[in-house]
Amino acid sequence: MKKDILFLAVAAVLLNASCVSQKKYAAAVSKADSLAIVNADCQKVANSSQENLNSINASLKHKLAEMAKDTASQSLRMHQIQLANEQLRKDNADLYSKLQGASNDSEVKALLGDLQKIQDKLQAREDTLQKAEQLVREKEKKVGELNAVIEKQNQSMQLLRQRVADALKGYVGKGMAVEYKNGKVYVSMDESLLFTSGHWDVTPKADSALTKVAAFLADNKDIQVVIEGHTDDLAYRGNGYILDNWDLSTKRATAIVRSLLKNNKINPARISASGRAEFVPVDDSKTAAARQKNRRTEIILSPNMDELMDVINGK
Repeated sequence: MKKDILFLAVAAVLLNASCVSQKKYAAAVSKADSLAIVNADCQKVANSSQENLNSINASLKHKLAEMAKDTASQSLRMHQIQLANEQLRKDNADLYSKLQGASNDSEVKALLGDLQKIQDKLQAREDTLQKAEQLVREKEKKVGELNAVIEKQNQSMQLLRQRVADALKGYVGKGMAVEYKNGKVYVSMDESLLFTSGHWDVTPKADSALTKVAAFLADNKDIQVVIEGHTDDLAYRGNGYILDNWDLSTKRATAIVRSLLKNNKINPARISASGRAEFVPVDDSKTAAARQKNRRTEIILSPNMDELMDVINGK
């Protein structure tokens, strides 16, 4: 009897432990599913922001190419009209010379008629030439305006890069780099500066640096911000709340966003977060040093394209 009671007690304990374990497992699976949904949503927002920027850049390049093509076409047309005009002037001079030597009224009348036709053609060509010249001037003016805006934005972003680098000079070269490329400013931070391995909580030292970055963003309200998280190519082997490197890189990106938004002067609509996992490495080597470089988070600062689009659209 005692053995039966003992067996039932042990069975009850094991059953209870199994139920608790199953509940924890189910909760972990549910949490992972929720994180996967959040990750997908974040990726959609980031992709949409990048697509919009790429679309604007493509539109700008297309517009500049069209203007250059139109300008070349108009210049060729102007040259052809000028050659035709020269021939008409020569024909006009020849007819005038013949008119001087005409011997009778009918010959004079015929020559005057031909002379009038040539003068009418010449006037029409001159009018066309003036219109073509006006179009070329307008195209050149628009191209000049676009190039001026582009140069202005480049100078502005270069200045911003320098100001960010100056403010973060205590961190640059110590797990952080600030560079300007493709019209954007990249603030790249190593994993070792921001997070402990396999985690996504921002370290106090990184939080201090991010406070300075946030101050710049608050002062430069036209700058658009994308936060990109990157990992190495080794599979994630952490806790069950994170599925893989996609989840880890996205969690790290959103952690940086939350740190920046402690500055309440920043409009959250300016910022998007993106997890890129291991698929955008800075070093393809399969070495420990290369993997360390690839484990990074980037704050990408882009100029507002509204002024460029206004010029393109003739506003």
